[in-house]
Amino acid sequence: MHGGRETMDRASGLLLAEQLATRLCHDLSGPLSGLIAALDEGGAETGALPLAAEAATALRQRLALLRAAWGAPAALPAEALRPLLAGLPRASRLRVALSGPVAGAMLTPLRARLLLNALMLAADSLPRGGEVFLEGDPREALVLGIDGSGAAWPADLAVMLTDAQAAWDCLSAGARGARQQAAVLALMSEDAGARARILLGSAAEPAAPLMLDLSGVVG
Repeated sequence: MHGGRETMDRASGLLLAEQLATRLCHDLSGPLSGLIAALDEGGAETGALPLAAEAATALRQRLALLRAAWGAPAALPAEALRPLLAGLPRASRLRVALSGPVAGAMLTPLRARLLLNALMLAADSLPRGGEVFLEGDPREALVLGIDGSGAAWPADLAVMLTDAQAAWDCLSAGARGARQQAAVLALMSEDAGARARILLGSAAEPAAPLMLDLSGVVG
């Protein structure tokens, strides 16, 4: 009985996070759009305004990504990933390559959410930029690889993917950056019925590929 209540509490926490993220993005998007419009009109009068406009655009892109990744899930065609990925950390230094069925797929709501969170983890795990490789069939399994200077998954990622309590403990301890995102992905995967694990890699690979088994995801 205790285990059932604990699982329900975790699901409720994810639902609350969905609603807060959706509300936050909604409340900020209107004022931000107005700011960008004002900067566009007066940008020729000072050299500082174009920089402000660039920063505001980056913020808008980040909000769009977080809305899709953490807000209420929605279906998403794979081609719609590109504009969302502009909101990733160090997006200008990242190259994302999609191959196989995923490149032309319509992603169901939960699969889209899991994929975006996995891509966010990949970006966080490339501190100096680099390449992200994604291949497979979103109805079955996807394999995510990273390559770049300093590329590395969080050291406890494998543990968190198999032990939800370890992921909760990580968040409770105030983890930030890649470790925080790893915990979020682990908990979302468990909640959605997905299984994620790190594959065996070769010695030449900076980080072994991450596999998302999505065959058990409904929705």
